[in-house]
Amino acid sequence: MRAAAGTPGSSRSVSTSTIPDDPTLAAIAEHQLRAAADRAGLDDGATAVLLAPERALEVSIPLRRDDGSLESLTGWRVQHSTLRGPGKGGVRLAPSVDAQEVRALAQLMTIKTAVAAMPFGGAKGGVAVDPRALSDAELERVVRAFAGAVSPIVGTDLDVMAPDSGADERVLGWMLDVLSPDGPLRPAALTGKPLALGGSHGREQATGRGLALSFAAFREEAGLDGSPRVVVQGSGNVGLAAALLLAEQGCRIVAVGRSRSAVVREEGLDVRALADHLDDGGDLADFDGGDELDPDELLGVPHDVLVPAATEGLVDEEAAGRADGARLVLEGANGALTPAADAAFADAGALVIPDVLANAGGVIVSTFEHQQGLLREQWTAEEVDLRLTAAMRRACDEVRERAAREDRPLRDAAFDLALERLLEAARLRGRPLR
Repeated sequence: MRAAAGTPGSSRSVSTSTIPDDPTLAAIAEHQLRAAADRAGLDDGATAVLLAPERALEVSIPLRRDDGSLESLTGWRVQHSTLRGPGKGGVRLAPSVDAQEVRALAQLMTIKTAVAAMPFGGAKGGVAVDPRALSDAELERVVRAFAGAVSPIVGTDLDVMAPDSGADERVLGWMLDVLSPDGPLRPAALTGKPLALGGSHGREQATGRGLALSFAAFREEAGLDGSPRVVVQGSGNVGLAAALLLAEQGCRIVAVGRSRSAVVREEGLDVRALADHLDDGGDLADFDGGDELDPDELLGVPHDVLVPAATEGLVDEEAAGRADGARLVLEGANGALTPAADAAFADAGALVIPDVLANAGGVIVSTFEHQQGLLREQWTAEEVDLRLTAAMRRACDEVRERAAREDRPLRDAAFDLALERLLEAARLRGRPLR
């Protein structure tokens, strides 16, 4: 795993004396925030304030099943920081969701919005439920009950919700209806809505687009000319969108995998055909444009670029060791790398573009959607893409310059930049942390 000489962050270890390999998102986020606080010279009290959410709401959601039975579900909305603006973050519907996961995601959103210089803080929500196990009517009842339960603390100028795993634009449409109780639509109350309800062009592909723009910004420094080979871990919206856009930049997508299946083709997969196959209900394993691969062998496929876009903590130190040859890692999923994996890649000379920068395209276009809602406008797809491109290039340039100036990995530089902006906002508001 060797990156080009002089690449920011390519040859420096993660700056910490204790590097955990805990795959939980709570451990990953806390480690990264504590490391940034140490570098900023914050004392224990200020670090505790930095880590703690401003508000954490737990709600009970009664679910009346279609058969008449009644269940009790639990949901959360955590607002980590509103120092720089309203809370911002998605709502995750998954059986694994718990209070610690939602808190960690909110912490990372605080950093991400600050890295991208978007006028928001960080928040997150979730309901511990498997949406695939619900009928459409049951899902709507859960979503409306959750939105109603958190409605006193969310909205246009308080905390702007958005979709996450398990939630799509239909779900956000139901939520918006709950948050518009007096009749007139409130399009800036949340983002990720259908276009007909004030959504934004480019929102669905925004995170994948941000990954592709990050790759374009750093490929030269990673020594990636020609047709670099790419392995994508995750075949959801983010992974496939990134794969399609990277292929347009001349990359060869040699393998795509998820938890139970994977497909490989050394000459490069036809990603559009693969996406169509999956949309039609197919599986990676039965795609006839490549060979079936054991998912455990995915990272062993020879590659130059790794895109972990599945779930948090999936790439630990052992997995990083199997990704031999990777020159660049685009962290598509939040917390995809454990701190030990991050250090292993850095020690091996791979350039890691961290999640808080690489996948910031989603929150950037969410910000644009919020702005369009406030103005009661709808920008063209071309205008959204131009603005997203400019915002991602600016963020990449700022993180790159800081990494080079301070001789630190890109993740350290991104967190330090974000914390600097948070501390300045706290100082200007009369709440100094140091």
